[in-house]
Amino acid sequence: MTPKENLLAAIRFESPQYVPLTNEDLWYAFQLGGNFRAANWTDAWGVQWEAGIEGTAPFPKGNPLKDLSRLDDYKLPVPDALVFTEEQEVGLASAKRDGKLVCGLLYYLLFERAWSLMGMDNFMLALASEGDRVRRLLHMIAEHNRRVFARYLDLGVDAISFSEDLGTQRALMISPTMFRELFLPEYRFMFADVLAAEKMINFHSCGCVDAVAGDLAEIGVTILNPIQARANDLARIKSDTLARMALQGGIDTALLVTGKPADIRREVIRVMEVLKPGGGYLCGPDQSMPGIPQENMDALWQTAREVGRY
Repeated sequence: MTPKENLLAAIRFESPQYVPLTNEDLWYAFQLGGNFRAANWTDAWGVQWEAGIEGTAPFPKGNPLKDLSRLDDYKLPVPDALVFTEEQEVGLASAKRDGKLVCGLLYYLLFERAWSLMGMDNFMLALASEGDRVRRLLHMIAEHNRRVFARYLDLGVDAISFSEDLGTQRALMISPTMFRELFLPEYRFMFADVLAAEKMINFHSCGCVDAVAGDLAEIGVTILNPIQARANDLARIKSDTLARMALQGGIDTALLVTGKPADIRREVIRVMEVLKPGGGYLCGPDQSMPGIPQENMDALWQTAREVGRY
């Protein structure tokens, strides 16, 4: 079984030989140009972004739609205006020749895109007081994103992935009821063509999402990442998604930054005992973070290889 075959077997809850590791070079990921930059800039949505610490994502500082009374006048960007670059075309062709899995990326999916347009405070107030307008805004964004995903399907991707941070360290930023009422139907709508084409959906959400992980599995999400160890009940997520949705990440990045190799070894063993049984686990850090000592990353991968056999 090749590493790629092993990864697919794990995701499909078949019979992998070992827990796949996120440092295996099996993916080519790209994003159509014009949606995201790690820089100070204003995007096609009119959001002004400011870069912070090197290696981290920029933050929305200028919000073009602070008041939903202006929704009728707001013009969304054109999905077809996003650029498939010559460099990406070469990279995609090379990845397919090498037998890699190809993933189309989209930063700021729905919840993230909506609050970046309005500002977090304004969006949260609108959720509580302007339900009809919020529904309209969310569906407008979803229609845009579904077209972007269709473009990725036309390019022959194996998966789509995106950023959609829904949680704080302790809970969702909205109630599970509101999540199911306002957001879950739009996810179904956005993912319909991807699922019909039998492609994978890799759903990224930082923070606590254990209350709705089962809902994401129910609508066909293939992989949920990064399963923050300190924010989630890992056993609950595993139980609620077993044999329906794979889980990626789960190794405490805060410990990776501050701990010793022996601490990392204990953490990997602990997480493996929870997430490995029954398959569907891809082992790796629960965040991408600068400043992790190399000896700690070495301890992670070595321990995962030792205890991740089936």
